[in-house]
Amino acid sequence: MCRLANRTTDSARVLTLWIPAVQFILLVTTAYAQGQEESDRRFSLEGSYLYGEVDGYVQTPSGGESGTTSSRRPSLDEIGISNTSVYDSQFIAALHDNELYLGGQWIRMSGSATLDETLITQGKTFDAGMQVSSEVDLDWYRFGYRRRLSLCQDREWTIWPSAGVAVLDFSYHLRGTDVAADRSYIKLNAQFGLETEWRPRGGPFSLDLVLLVSPPISSSLPQMNVEELVAKYRVFEHQRSELEIIGGVAFEQIYFEDNQNTSNRIKADFGPMIVFGLNWRF
Repeated sequence: MCRLANRTTDSARVLTLWIPAVQFILLVTTAYAQGQEESDRRFSLEGSYLYGEVDGYVQTPSGGESGTTSSRRPSLDEIGISNTSVYDSQFIAALHDNELYLGGQWIRMSGSATLDETLITQGKTFDAGMQVSSEVDLDWYRFGYRRRLSLCQDREWTIWPSAGVAVLDFSYHLRGTDVAADRSYIKLNAQFGLETEWRPRGGPFSLDLVLLVSPPISSSLPQMNVEELVAKYRVFEHQRSELEIIGGVAFEQIYFEDNQNTSNRIKADFGPMIVFGLNWRF
């Protein structure tokens, strides 16, 4: 019941962030598209599944007080998390070479293990030899602007520099015998990106490189970084609509450390992860 209540509260908080972003994209796209030819407008919807290794830790004190958390613990491995699934989706609305994007990743990890060493987290003590179950969510969302730049007349080589905002939605639950720890918070930062596409002779095959980075503006802002290389192949095309299949490899890093006396600190390194997905352009 507690878990459901916490996630319901978190979902409501995230919804308050998504609603203005959606309204912004819809209003700007509608206003900017007025009086334009229909052929100038483009949309795409992409969904992908990523699976691979993850390593890191979720240091979680209580009120920033010293002695309320073990240093750089618990590690994900010691609470039974070594691999994870990631679900990613993104919507793009484009007019001419200007594009607005809205997307997110849902990273829900869970596991169980027996502690080799005594662990202190959020002021709670989990003794060595205790069986624990864990749930760590590292969902994050992104929205912003990017611009298409064609380096060849036939669009064989295209790049998209981007600038926007990324929002981290963190949730942590650890349960043992008669003891439990729960913590969640939402943090945001700027995020910049560069996507490149090489499409030989404008054909059905393309090779895409995606780089996203959140700058270390402040130690109290989260960093969500992505390096992804995928191949896309067009399997369907009719008038303005086309469908592509996606396959490739990705690496990601999430890091956060606040400025309390004893910091909340997250470090998660993902990869290599395999990527499968679909991209629908219309």
